[in-house]
Amino acid sequence: MLSSDVVFGIIFLYQSIFGFLGNSTMFLVYMNNFITQPQQTKPTDLMFTHLTVANRVTLLTRGIPETMVVFGMRNIFNDVGCQSVLYINRVSHGLSICTTCLLSVFQAITISPSTSQLARFKLRASKYILPSFLFFWILNMLIYIRVITSVQAIRNVTIMGQGYAMKYCSTIPDLDFIHSLIFLSAMTLRDVFSVLLMSLSSGYMVIVLHEHCKQVQHIHSSSFSPRYSAETRATQTILILVNCFICFYCLNSSITLYLTYAFQKDLHLGSTTVFLSACYPSLCPIFLLNIDPRNHRQPQNTILSSMLFYLCIMVQRK
Repeated sequence: MLSSDVVFGIIFLYQSIFGFLGNSTMFLVYMNNFITQPQQTKPTDLMFTHLTVANRVTLLTRGIPETMVVFGMRNIFNDVGCQSVLYINRVSHGLSICTTCLLSVFQAITISPSTSQLARFKLRASKYILPSFLFFWILNMLIYIRVITSVQAIRNVTIMGQGYAMKYCSTIPDLDFIHSLIFLSAMTLRDVFSVLLMSLSSGYMVIVLHEHCKQVQHIHSSSFSPRYSAETRATQTILILVNCFICFYCLNSSITLYLTYAFQKDLHLGSTTVFLSACYPSLCPIFLLNIDPRNHRQPQNTILSSMLFYLCIMVQRK
């Protein structure tokens, strides 16, 4: 019978490999669209490309180290390595949150009816995508600077006291209350604001789609169907993507909060947070594959479909 560490190791390995390959494939798909079909590219393509980059980095810097540790490798990082990997992971995770939030808000603006207050932002919204990316990078890099000074490598798996801990890194007890408060406040404010915006934009998109469906029932001409159906499908997929993120984020945050303030650290429960944090970036390629009709004509998607099919077969065999 397999031990729990081996089971987690197999899960992390599959998550990391297929998630990384899937996001890499979708990255190539969007880059190919930019090069070969620049006239057909959409503003959301840029956000999807940015999201796949953040997802790949997140999977590499979290899933791979955890896989190495659960399969018996110890002391894989020194203090500098641990600080670097965790800092990059936190920044990429923050970029994923912000990009998903931007995507949901942008799509809500895109599908808003002409009578809505959001309609006046339609023409200008695409101009703020690149400046938003720059702001996200600066914001997250500044927020997580504290990680560099508050994390150290661990040499054993017995961790006591308050503070967040993994199997290869742990936080250093900090007596500077002001700096800790600023760090936690900035991170919490970013997360709460992003999740709130995603929730509001998702609710708004549901209302717009509902109203649109009622209007379509009275339209018998097929001349408008392709455009509206493509936009509706994209909106529905983005809704699934956003709600998927919110669910995994809430579950992961709850467990992480418990582990941070628990006196006795449960590292198996910590492994669960790693699994949950990798679920969203691993599942993203599946949603992105169906979000745009152009993607089904890309040869790279044959590779992605084959990988996902193989993964399903392996899971069933387990």
